[in-house]
Amino acid sequence: MLKLKNINKQLGNFRFTNVSTEIAEGEYYVLLGRSGSGKSQLLEMIAGLSVPDSGEIWIDNSNVTRKRIQDRNVGLVFQDYAIFPNMTVFGNISYSLHSRKYPRGDISNKVKEIAREFNIFHLLDRHTQNLSGGELQRVALARTLVTSPKILLLDEPMASVDASLKDDIKRTLRNINRKGLTIVHVTHDYREAISLASKIGVIHNGHLIQEGLPAEVFERPANRFVARYAGIKNFFRVSYS
Repeated sequence: MLKLKNINKQLGNFRFTNVSTEIAEGEYYVLLGRSGSGKSQLLEMIAGLSVPDSGEIWIDNSNVTRKRIQDRNVGLVFQDYAIFPNMTVFGNISYSLHSRKYPRGDISNKVKEIAREFNIFHLLDRHTQNLSGGELQRVALARTLVTSPKILLLDEPMASVDASLKDDIKRTLRNINRKGLTIVHVTHDYREAISLASKIGVIHNGHLIQEGLPAEVFERPANRFVARYAGIKNFFRVSYS
């Protein structure tokens, strides 16, 4: 489904070094790392907002390394949602359909269908300035998914959501994934990774330092950095004779 092959990129003093991974269709992949680790920049390369210096990005057996985001069939939800404040909820969701020249009747039907799915049908005529964080998150997801992307890319999707709404957003994301959509979700919060991921990758200073099932990563950390991320506080130096 999604393959990264030896991705290298220099960004000022920061560098990605030989980042490679494979994400299967229908997988919920969480890329876990601290601020400045490169996780959002890697997501932008998958989306097509930036291009690696070397290496390849493949989606569905097609090399998309040099293709624009419009030609990759991926959907990206930014951390700040990037909602248009001068438009209604209907206008926000329908924006990408208009840009793709969908017939007007099809646009209306698609927007109403996905608005019902995300429980925001009653908000379609509202402007977005007074929506809650949870409502804005659902609008952003609906706007992205209305075009039926192959892969959903999420940049810190819980960062701007109140703690009381996080469980609701997690339920929504799990339901989307259960329907077969491949999700790549970047976060600094290992609890999000544990509760959502079918596979986890840990990134640090531009290196993908461990990958695996949540239990593998957090029960058998590859090094001290991953162990500390998992909440392990006690380390004992041992020697074998």
